[in-house]
Amino acid sequence: MKLIILAVILPLLILPVAVFGESDSLNVSFENNAASQYTLELPSNEKIILEQSYSWIRDQNSRYNLVSYSIDGSESIPINRQARGTFSFDVPTNSKFITFSSVVQYPVSITGVKDYSFLPKSPTNDNWFDEKSEILISQITFENSGIIPNVITKVEGQIIENSGNSVQILVDNPIHLIIHWESDYSIFAILLLFPIIGIVIFFIRQKKGSNSPKTVPKPEKTVPKTNSNDYENEIKEFLKQKSIEKIDSLITSKTITPEKGIRIKDSL
Repeated sequence: MKLIILAVILPLLILPVAVFGESDSLNVSFENNAASQYTLELPSNEKIILEQSYSWIRDQNSRYNLVSYSIDGSESIPINRQARGTFSFDVPTNSKFITFSSVVQYPVSITGVKDYSFLPKSPTNDNWFDEKSEILISQITFENSGIIPNVITKVEGQIIENSGNSVQILVDNPIHLIIHWESDYSIFAILLLFPIIGIVIFFIRQKKGSNSPKTVPKPEKTVPKTNSNDYENEIKEFLKQKSIEKIDSLITSKTITPEKGIRIKDSL
């Protein structure tokens, strides 16, 4: 025969104890005063099942989450952690006290992006993390992800570092991040230059061909060399002008912001 005892649920609920003759006491406590300790009077030589909630409220901003337990001061037994539900185990006959260990957890929430990943993942497989955990938020995807890449421009909230399209945080309280981003057209503008470069090279070669002498020069005279720097400068100036015109058209059509256009121009 087994007697089931429900230890802590929201946060503590003790079932009535049925006494059959002699009884023993079982003391249940929690490290760091995570919950109130209590004593159960149990029938002698009876095996019991003790049940404990995986999580219970600490305050309006945090919760406790069960991590392990020990019996009569023995080595702690780890628990397969979960966010919700009830953990149950058989208490050996004639056990005197059970000690539960738990950790404080805080929630982490993010808005402004479509999807993201936590590294490491939450130990309870939700958006709650143990106190003092350092978490990297990466693999961020944006609402209009496509050919044009997107970059994070600003992160509102408590962070350690924002590097590229990843954010590092320290979980020491509830954290809510608002991620701001914009499309990066600089690579797109550079890609537009390739067909222009081909056209420019083609016309320069055509020009050089049309300007070549029709007759073979006399041996005693030297043929003046063409200054290649002049052609390179012409190409650079032409490409720069075409790029500026394209950027201006993107600004006019409101495809990019004026500030973004100025940054792209400065990089040319």
